[in-house]
Amino acid sequence: MLLSMIIWSAYSQQLPQFSYFTYNYIQYNPAVTGNTECLELKLGARRQWTGLEGAPSTGFASVHGRFGKKKFNYHGIGAVIENDKAGPFSYTGLNMNYAYHMRMRKGYMLSSGLGLGFKQYRVNFSQITMEQQDIDPVIQNNASDFIFPVVNFGLWLYNKDRFYGVSMRQMNKSSVEGINDGELLNHWTLAYGRSIKMTDDLAFKPAFLLNYVAQSKASLEAQAILSYREKVAFGIGGRSGSGMSALLKIDFLGFLTAAYAYDLTLSKMRFEGGPTHEFILGIKACGGSSESHTRCAAYD
Repeated sequence: MLLSMIIWSAYSQQLPQFSYFTYNYIQYNPAVTGNTECLELKLGARRQWTGLEGAPSTGFASVHGRFGKKKFNYHGIGAVIENDKAGPFSYTGLNMNYAYHMRMRKGYMLSSGLGLGFKQYRVNFSQITMEQQDIDPVIQNNASDFIFPVVNFGLWLYNKDRFYGVSMRQMNKSSVEGINDGELLNHWTLAYGRSIKMTDDLAFKPAFLLNYVAQSKASLEAQAILSYREKVAFGIGGRSGSGMSALLKIDFLGFLTAAYAYDLTLSKMRFEGGPTHEFILGIKACGGSSESHTRCAAYD
């Protein structure tokens, strides 16, 4: 029974959420894979509630590109990696993504994407204080490391100034044989973003993200960003029941992008820990843009 409760705590929690989600949407939806002019690499780190012992910390990376272009249609392929740790629980996940982008009417593109991979979950029993101190060491050793297959799926409808997305992560709901309630839950995400041109140089970019996990309350996130010449972007973000974010993104040298988010917690956690920091570095193998490529300004 005690072991079941530990496993339930580790596996039923939500996947990491990211403050600058429009610049990191590939972590939510495999259908965006390949929507870049050339090969693109992103590296990031998120440190939540700094100063609080055992607070969540996440490292993540993605790489993707497109191939096989015929007129407006093309394929995307890439990989997404996450490493998340919260107290005694941690996991490492790797997914290989494939997406197919096809031209629709009125300048829209529709992409469907699939991610296949695994998650390796770990429980550090030395960091857990339990009333039952006489747990069999064999059980502890066997229960400290679990590997699950993971299947993600998403759809993405977009044009040059807006996007709509829906995705389901962990759609296969893998479970631990012999342990009650030890399973990965479905994570649903709905997304919308738009780029509204205000002047020749300035654009306003609102975006929304709705996350839902079974047996939990839905989480709504929003961003309001001003972009200057697609080189500098700054704005604010917020998450229901959580806090507010200050967002900044700078493009430089034609192929590098640095993004930063500073979160202030408004929930009760503000009394326990400090702010949250999120960093993302994007590297493209080329600079500029392709006229034949439908690039969604609201996406990144």
